[in-house]
Amino acid sequence: MTSRIPPTESADAEVDIDVVIVGAGLAGLSCARYLAAGGLAVRVFEAEAEVGGRVRTDEVDGFRLDRGFQVLLTAYDEVWRLVDRDRLALGRFEPGSRIWQGGAFHDLPDAFREPGRIGAALRSPVAPLADKLRVARMRSTALMGADLGEPSDDGRRSTLDELRARGFSERFIDGFFRPFLGGVFLDRALSAPASLFQYLFRCFASGDATIPAGGMGRLPEAIAEPLGDAVTTGIRVRAVGPDSVELENGSRVRARRVVIATEAAAAAALTGEASPSSTRAVTAWFAARTAPIERPVLLLDGAGEGPVNHLAVVTEVAEGLAPEGWSLVAASGSEPFTGPVETFVPRALEQMNRWFGADVERWGHLKTHEIPHALPSVDRSSAPTPGFRVGSDGIVRVGDHEAFAAIQGALRSGRRAAEWILAEESD
Repeated sequence: MTSRIPPTESADAEVDIDVVIVGAGLAGLSCARYLAAGGLAVRVFEAEAEVGGRVRTDEVDGFRLDRGFQVLLTAYDEVWRLVDRDRLALGRFEPGSRIWQGGAFHDLPDAFREPGRIGAALRSPVAPLADKLRVARMRSTALMGADLGEPSDDGRRSTLDELRARGFSERFIDGFFRPFLGGVFLDRALSAPASLFQYLFRCFASGDATIPAGGMGRLPEAIAEPLGDAVTTGIRVRAVGPDSVELENGSRVRARRVVIATEAAAAAALTGEASPSSTRAVTAWFAARTAPIERPVLLLDGAGEGPVNHLAVVTEVAEGLAPEGWSLVAASGSEPFTGPVETFVPRALEQMNRWFGADVERWGHLKTHEIPHALPSVDRSSAPTPGFRVGSDGIVRVGDHEAFAAIQGALRSGRRAAEWILAEESD
């Protein structure tokens, strides 16, 4: 249902604030930070009790569970424009991965990051030598440019098309790229634009995959902290207009600009626009007295057995995620897992029993996160955008769905919208 407020009738009507932002996810917080730094008075309203949107962390029985399995890539420069790296106390994943194929796990080390493991990388049965050399060439090419830039899709090629064009074998595509990129894109079909794959490949190649101490929710908390009382949580905006918003308590806040920074479906409900498609993700969290693997490594389902696509013992990666003496296991499915969420845990435990044996029966299930709009679906036919959009109603739209589906995309969307607003206000 559309929730719209007509424009204020009098051009001389008093405004309460320069800019009102609806939603305190990464894009909204980024936009607010840059607007505040530019001297504008900003208010951010968030319906949930905490900031972060989809990047949040729940506490359950002393365990800290991210809303779905997420990682922070240190190559995301938009993060470090807003947050001091030391503040997050990042825990680092081991380069490379461990892949389930043929009834056993096999390491696929990143010999570029760990030269001492080059022998293990060459011996790994996960990929033919020719594919390993193709990865090396692709990595060298990716790292030649210092500026990571951003995706700019030409609409002609998918990630799968790109991998095949580069000569990768179907065996390696199925055994490594589908589970690895399936976790990144939530799409084992690899239909995401080749330009997005190339961009994220460079990010993985040039930085580390990490988790902040205490969970991913520490990132939006750190971004929001300088905003102080400008951020109000626990109050829903029920209607928007070009120069005001109406809160669920019936009060109206007037502003010179309104920015919608919610996820795409919520934004569509407020504006009356068609809701874009999105991808679903499911992550089940388990407590274990003994870690199934005592390494900070990502485990991938290279056999395509499902429903778990990737798994990590996150307490091997970052601190502050579990009570002392416990391990925290994140088992994540992605598309094409389409069954009822209630079926995910028993099926996942069956799969984990094959992977790790009977110890899995002693794991305690903490919670299952089902995220229906985990990432915006990517339309390869759409034209590149500046990362934000101003509708015919004058309302500014920001978010990863307006840029590209990544933390970097959300933060950049907010920054670019803020820069545009500041330029408009200065004219």
